Amino acid sequence: MRRSLIVPLALLAIVKSPAAAQTCQGLASFSHGQLQVAGNAQFPTGGKIWGGSLTYGLPSGLYAGADLSTTSIDNDGGSSLGLGAHAGYQMKLGRTQKIALCPVANLALGMGPDDEAAQINSSQTNMNFGFALGTEMGATQQMRIIPTAGLGLQYTKLKVEDTGPGGQTIEGSETYGLARLGVGFVFNQQISVRPSVDIPLGSDFQSDPTFGVSVGYNFGSKGVSKSRRH
Repeated sequence: MRRSLIVPLALLAIVKSPAAAQTCQGLASFSHGQLQVAGNAQFPTGGKIWGGSLTYGLPSGLYAGADLSTTSIDNDGGSSLGLGAHAGYQMKLGRTQKIALCPVANLALGMGPDDEAAQINSSQTNMNFGFALGTEMGATQQMRIIPTAGLGLQYTKLKVEDTGPGGQTIEGSETYGLARLGVGFVFNQQISVRPSVDIPLGSDFQSDPTFGVSVGYNFGSKGVSKSRRH
């Protein structure tokens, strides 16, 4: 089996992080549109990840959505397609209720990269559970600034299968911590831009931080109760 494929696959799998939505993660509140479409880009060592998500927020504070991504490995190492789902629940803290805390969960399945000539198929499974915290530091009618931080437990499983005669399957898994720091800029209550950095904690594969940026837009009904507006 071509073992050179395993290393870049592992490097890219560990940086996949929870999809972002809601004020606790530095994007616009669902009180200004219960549907949120977002695009994001991440730049891990050895590749690039491009993705998008669609999220729906309920008046209760619960939100959930679906994710689609593509990962390309540098130096013609191939690409993979990712499908996922995410969910969270926003709670307000403090007397002024300007601090937002969310338990968040994410599941993503990756298909590829494959090498038909070498008869190699690859796949990944990524799961994350953690917490995100955001607070408003400055606001005008046109722009809000929301620093955000998160900490989660990440589980990653990799599988590389040689489908040729006498082929073998190599599997590996890892559980580690994943921290995120970011600053969200929300324009006109609906358009969000959030640069961020993800930091693996205790990973055997990679310790380098991963920089990324997310852009979101909220639309649809503004049905969240007034007590949750911010």
